[in-house]
Amino acid sequence: MDNNNLNETPVVEEVQDVQETVEQAEQVTYSYAADAEEAVAEGGSKGLSIAGLIIGIASLLCCAIPCLNCVLGIVGLVLSIIAKKKKAGGPATGGLITSIIGIVGAFIVIIVWFVIIIINIVKATQ
Repeated sequence: MDNNNLNETPVVEEVQDVQETVEQAEQVTYSYAADAEEAVAEGGSKGLSIAGLIIGIASLLCCAIPCLNCVLGIVGLVLSIIAKKKKAGGPATGGLITSIIGIVGAFIVIIVWFVIIIINIVKATQ
């Protein structure tokens, strides 16, 4: 083997190729890291909005139990408001609406129960 052939190997070109590859990998890594941070931020608010919607629907379904209905409605309302502040989409609005309707329904059921109780008391005293 000749020493001249060893000196002619393209080591400099290989080093430059490796440096370019490392730079490209760093750019891709930074790009994925930024995308991952955005996805986590969006996922958190989306999860809150979906939770608010589900709890709001549950408050509508529990309309006959005013205490449970109020608690579910308030929790759904809080979650939906937080999700709205984080710029979540449609489920947050749906959660707000269903939670508000659930809370109003709870107050209507409480009023109806009091009216029924008062009517029964009045009938019992006659």
